[in-house]
Amino acid sequence: MDNNQYQQPQYQQAQQTYQYQAPVQQQQPVDPNYAEVSTDFLTKAIVAGAISTLPVGSIIAINMATKNRAALLDYLSRGGLHTVKIKISSALSRAARYSGIGFTIFWAVWLLYYIIAMSVVVLGIATQLGR
Repeated sequence: MDNNQYQQPQYQQAQQTYQYQAPVQQQQPVDPNYAEVSTDFLTKAIVAGAISTLPVGSIIAINMATKNRAALLDYLSRGGLHTVKIKISSALSRAARYSGIGFTIFWAVWLLYYIIAMSVVVLGIATQLGR
């Protein structure tokens, strides 16, 4: 019974060498004015978004956001850096434009409602005084 020791077969693993090719990294062009330009785009987008809810500011925000987004797309078409800050500026400009359109409609309807309500009040007072 001493011979009941089992020997497991020994396998040799073939050695294979793999050569991996490093991924090609595309170098983005370096823009020396990137910090100034991106800060300008982001500042204009934030201001346009902030004033887009005001009665007259909504009309100004539509114009401001449209010009900012056009300038931003022009910057990118000329080979500017496409970074997260630029993407956020683009998204905020688009949101400010649509918010400005929506609030312009809101304020126009509100003003129309106010004019009609005041007309009804004035006509009601005028008819009461005429009796």
